[in-house]
This record gives sequence, C-alpha cells and structure tokens, in this order.
Amino acid sequence: MAKPAGRNVVQNEVEKKLKYWSLCIEMLRMWNLKCTVVPVKTGATGIITRSLRKNFKAVPGKHSIDSLQKTAKLGISHVIRIVLQCEACSLSGVDHRWFKRSTRKKRPVTRDIHIV
Repeated sequence: MAKPAGRNVVQNEVEKKLKYWSLCIEMLRMWNLKCTVVPVKTGATGIITRSLRKNFKAVPGKHSIDSLQKTAKLGISHVIRIVLQCEACSLSGVDHRWFKRSTRKKRPVTRDIHIV
C-alpha cells in the first residue's frame, strides 16, 4: 500500500520496479528464466495508477480493481478507527492498550527431578 497522495503511488510503483529488477536479472542468470516485474500498487484511499489495468492483464487469473480499492479503503479506515479510539481514551483518562493481555492464569513451572 502506498501513501495517500496520487503522485506518491506512481513514485512508489517506479521504486518497486527498480527494487525488484535486480532480482529478475539474477533469476535470468541463475536459472535462465524470463522474468518481468508486474507492480500492482494502490494508494491508501484507493487511488490507482494508469498502468494498473495493463499490469493486471499480465497476471493470470481473474482480478478486480474494485475489490483492490475496497480492501485499501477498509484497511485505512481500520487504522483511523484505532487511532481515534486511542485519542478518545487518552482524553478520558482511560488506559488504552494496543493489544489484549491474556486473562488465563499462568501455570507454575514444575520440573521433575530424577535421581538415579
């Protein structure tokens, strides 16, 4: 997932292409395999690049841009909800934990000693 601004998505896509291009070259050298880098990037708010449809055609199978955008939007809304809950708890004086602690009691460690 890229940053929310549209220009950042395009920039992030180019960075990923360059990052994985060396891996493609290495696969070509070691195993004599043809390799192409197919970046599929979306912004946090569902922004997509112009080349995404072309990149989807390169990957076999059935893909939906709508489901990709929906996943990005649900993910960012989940993060925003957590942050807002945390701020609301800090304003009300409640200690908010980012994780749940186990309520199960720990068993005491017992070791059997065998004397032979």
